[in-house]
Formats: sequence, structure tokens, C-alpha cells
Amino acid sequence: MSAPPAPAAAGPGTGEPLLRVTGAVKRFSGLTALAGADLTLAAGEVLGLIGPNGSGKTTLVNCVSGALRIDEGEIRLRGRDVTRASRARRARSGIARTFQNLKLFGDLTVRENVLVGRNASPRGPSGGPSRDGGAAPAETPKDDVEGLLRDLRLEHVAREIVSTLSYGTQRRVEIARALAGNPRVLLLDEPAAGLNDGETAELKDLIHLIRTERGCGVLVIDHDMNLVLGISDRVQVLDEGTVIFEGEPREAFEQPRVVAAYLGAQ
Repeated sequence: MSAPPAPAAAGPGTGEPLLRVTGAVKRFSGLTALAGADLTLAAGEVLGLIGPNGSGKTTLVNCVSGALRIDEGEIRLRGRDVTRASRARRARSGIARTFQNLKLFGDLTVRENVLVGRNASPRGPSGGPSRDGGAAPAETPKDDVEGLLRDLRLEHVAREIVSTLSYGTQRRVEIARALAGNPRVLLLDEPAAGLNDGETAELKDLIHLIRTERGCGVLVIDHDMNLVLGISDRVQVLDEGTVIFEGEPREAFEQPRVVAAYLGAQ
């Protein structure tokens, strides 16, 4: 994978995590979706965020990206308080995400979609990047965009209209577009959704490359436990908006409370 500009350190010599969420609370019309959730993510780390349906995973990702505002708590990126920062400001600061439902420009080519990601702005369709958004934290050179296309095996379809491609290929386009802004934090919401076994295996290799060669902190939500447990350095388990486990992936389902949360959701 082509080497991007190195991300800045998480904090100025303080040991501060790249991303820290403390005591996040989010309510919707009396329903508490997040009830004091905490989260930390280091540069070059893959964190798996798992939990039963309705546990608050996507809500937490939306709060980190700025699509939603938390009602209580604090969010810090590289030691800086971004709790009240707009989605656009967070994108410019280095937070990028993909979506459970693809947010691509179907009438543009693969290359054009990836170039859009250089703007690192969230003002596109339903929260996706815009065609003419604000500046990225460090604009991606054209050569690096071409490198992304090669590394994600998209070079041969670079001039194809996105809507004509397979779902698995479109997933790779979305990840390439997110990476084009040289993010420090990459949020992957259900990246394996709709992928076959071969494509999921390729996704696992891709996430490994992203964390090792680009230095991103990667937060992954997915229902494919084999994927999440296989790629994550740590996992956090959410249930009813609260973190009920944090630790080694292999230990998560040895915890009675985690097993009970999943069984109770069935």
C-alpha cells in the first residue's frame, strides 16, 4: 500500500489516546441509546465494537463522527476536545467513516468517487462526502489516489461508473474514498455487509494493511464475529448503551454477561 503522510502523534507527549470518548450519553425522545459509554482508540490499533442489535454501536459511531451530538460526556481527538465540533470540522481533523448502507455517487466513476474523498467533507448525500466539500487535513496527492486504487485492486475499474459494479467492489470504493482524506481515525460500520466469504477475507487483509502501513486507528462494527474477532487488537461489548466488556477478543464470549446479552437479544 502506498505510504501516506505520517499521522501526527495522538497527543503532545502526554500518552493521550488518538481518540477518547468519556461518559457518552445520548437520548432519543426519552429512550437512552448511550448510557455513559467510554471508548479509547490508539494509532495503529483495530478496535472491534460489538454487541446485540440495538445496543448503541452505530449511535456511538455517529456521535464520534459528528452526525449526532452527545447529550452528556466528552469526545477528544488527539487530546483536543471535539465534543461540540461540527461533523465537517471532525472530518477536517482526521475522522473518516464508511456506512452500513453505501453512500457513493453512483453516477460518477470509481476514480471520481475516490477524488471526492480528498475533500474530507461530510456534506454529501445522507451524510456522505460532498463533491465540493471543504479541505482535507492534508490534501491527498493525485499519486496517492492512484496508489489507493492499486492497493484496493480498483485500478482496472477506475474509469467505470460505480453503479455498474458489484457490491463487493463498491465496498472497496467506499473504503478507498474514506482513506483518500488521509484520516487518523477510520470508522467502519458493517464493512462486510453483503460480502461473500472471499471478499470478507480480502477485507480482513485490507484492514490489516490500513492499520500497519497508514497508521490509522480503526474502529470496526460488524455482525461477522469471525471478522471482528480475527482482526481486532481489543474488543468492546456494548449492551443497552453501556460497555459491559473490554479486552482481548478471544475472552469476550467467555464472559457470562456478554453471553447473556446476546442470548437475551435473540
